[in-house]
Amino acid sequence: MSSAPSIASGSSGFLARKPYDAPSWTSHLDPIPSHIVSLGHLPTPIHRWELPNLPRGTEVWLKRDDLSGMQLSGNKVRKLEFLLADAVAQGADSIITIGGIQSNHCRASAVAAKYLGLDCYLILRTSKALVDKDPGLTGNLLVERLVGAQIELVSKEEYAKIGSVALTDLLKEKLLKKGRRPYVIPVGGSNSLGTCSRLISKAKGLGYAMNTIEELKFVKKVAEATGVILDPVYSGKAAYALLNDMAEHPQEWEGRKILFIHTGGLLGLYDKADQIAPSVGNWQRMELQESIRREDGIGKMF
Repeated sequence: MSSAPSIASGSSGFLARKPYDAPSWTSHLDPIPSHIVSLGHLPTPIHRWELPNLPRGTEVWLKRDDLSGMQLSGNKVRKLEFLLADAVAQGADSIITIGGIQSNHCRASAVAAKYLGLDCYLILRTSKALVDKDPGLTGNLLVERLVGAQIELVSKEEYAKIGSVALTDLLKEKLLKKGRRPYVIPVGGSNSLGTCSRLISKAKGLGYAMNTIEELKFVKKVAEATGVILDPVYSGKAAYALLNDMAEHPQEWEGRKILFIHTGGLLGLYDKADQIAPSVGNWQRMELQESIRREDGIGKMF
């Protein structure tokens, strides 16, 4: 069990509990948040994104929410600032949340919970063939397991039949019987509190966490051209759809300035390594001649 949460109320620094001045558009929400816990390195930077083949006079600027914090990178941290402030206020000693096997939300929740001294229980959806096997240490799973999150696996069929709410309620009841005080965070942190920071992309493609080869090639092309690495679940698909629309209807984009929000999720690419591999073959054995004379630099190799 983790130690009790330690949050500096009134402080302005990292992990501080701060009053939240809710904007007018939150008036229909219930509850309206009164506080946040400072989890992200905010505000995140904005810079011009030099994408190739833009329509004439078009500028794309990039909001780097992927730089909100290495372990918490992405827009997920914005939701968790509200949700975990509420969890602590309610006296929770643990959190429960649910998502796909490579859920960025679940990884960010696990890390943020540990920052605040809370245990984390993750219900992760995987294939029927893998549900009874060790899930491994790829991508987000590595981070989740390093910080000690308890992983509960369910098959996609069980998830579809039972539903996310019933699954989290079931685990909550088990923990309550053990004397724990769990706080449930829904899929993706998507409730009225999480809505205060919601960012949505409609470029779903094949569906959640499913990619075409063309989308993954696009992610590689953008990384090689600009140094910006997009995730395959959200930002990569959104940028792919945006650039395709610009190519098909350039006259509608000429002279416009666009702000694109990079919502993070870099670790999700690890799950796509096999699909990406054919497009990243730029390596070779260095050619060396036996006659080369040895010469060391002044640095040390460890």
